Amino acid sequence: MSGRPFFMPMIGLVFLFAGLGPAIGGALFIPLSIMFKAPTDLEAIGVMVLISTLFGHAFGLTAAYVVGVAPAAATGFLYAVWDAVAPERAPRALIAALIGALLVYGLLLRLNPVWASFEMTVRTSTGAEAGEWAFPDRLGVTLGHAFVACAAIAGFVCAFAANLIGLTTRRELTLAERLHPPGEGA
Repeated sequence: MSGRPFFMPMIGLVFLFAGLGPAIGGALFIPLSIMFKAPTDLEAIGVMVLISTLFGHAFGLTAAYVVGVAPAAATGFLYAVWDAVAPERAPRALIAALIGALLVYGLLLRLNPVWASFEMTVRTSTGAEAGEWAFPDRLGVTLGHAFVACAAIAGFVCAFAANLIGLTTRRELTLAERLHPPGEGA
């Protein structure tokens, strides 16, 4: 059985996911968060546009890399393991999307108490009305959905990019396996 080295392609996949994943997630985060919670008044839309304009893409991408590089690298590693052990015709990009979404969902579950504590501190310190303005109803849930969706899309795109450049941890097929794939008659 012809073996393919696992370690070097795995490192390549981790770097690809860590480099490309946060950029994709950062670019999609604001549109997805707006899509998940459609504002009902023009003032809310204006506030979102003002915040995104003030912070700009540089801050947004910096924040995306700070928040997203570890989950993206972990997604790349788990995708490399899946790529190595999965059957030849098993879905690759869909599994990468699932891995990314599940990792970020798990991370959000772990960070939920921290967010709730921060929200409660701001609401207590600023008063009920100012706290409502700072944290509208279900803001954390909406942002959580946007994070999970961004991770899924980033995993999907990174897996496609890895496939496009031929970065894989699958073993190479022998000539006999190429000529007579499993499932075909002899």
